[in-house]
Amino acid sequence: MSLGFKLYSFFNGNLVEQDSLGNKYYQDKKNSSKRWVVYASGFGPESLPTQYHNWLHNTSDEISNTELEGNSQESFVKRRVQKHSVKHKGNMDKGYNSWQPK
Repeated sequence: MSLGFKLYSFFNGNLVEQDSLGNKYYQDKKNSSKRWVVYASGFGPESLPTQYHNWLHNTSDEISNTELEGNSQESFVKRRVQKHSVKHKGNMDKGYNSWQPK
């Protein structure tokens, strides 16, 4: 995450909540429908629990507290990422030749 974005978040956003993984969720001070997340180090979009994803996309205005423990949440995210990478790894080499300019 860039320093500029962290400064923007600090001055223009209200910290709404921080999950057990360290992701921070912000809401704009002037426009409450503008929401964003600052991911914890080593995590990305795959680390978002469902309730936070729904809140970010304005599907829900509340963040429920049905969260997993910190270690179990982290292991769940790692398993999800590993499953996704293993599932698509073999498909990338089969039957596709990228275009090469002459």
